[in-house]
Amino acid sequence: MAKDLVVYKPKITKKKHTYNKKNVAKGNIFAKASKEQRFLGKTLPRMAWGAAKWAWKHPIASTALFMAPSLLKKAGQSKKFSYPEYRQFNKKGRKII
Repeated sequence: MAKDLVVYKPKITKKKHTYNKKNVAKGNIFAKASKEQRFLGKTLPRMAWGAAKWAWKHPIASTALFMAPSLLKKAGQSKKFSYPEYRQFNKKGRKII
């Protein structure tokens, strides 16, 4: 009776290919993929989905993180240095900025 409950999976032999010329089993598309392909196909979408879920759960923090770079950029622009066309020196020979 227990043998009736086992799921049948056909064995892949060299004579009978089920996917294509590369001998990759059907459904296992990452068997012969490079690291870059695996990253782009598995890891990157998982990371993006994780970030989206976090942003949905924390709307205030995600909005702050989204707007922070532009606010920091504006704050940093107010501190500009202005240099004279020709360098000026004081009596001790030190540069005046």
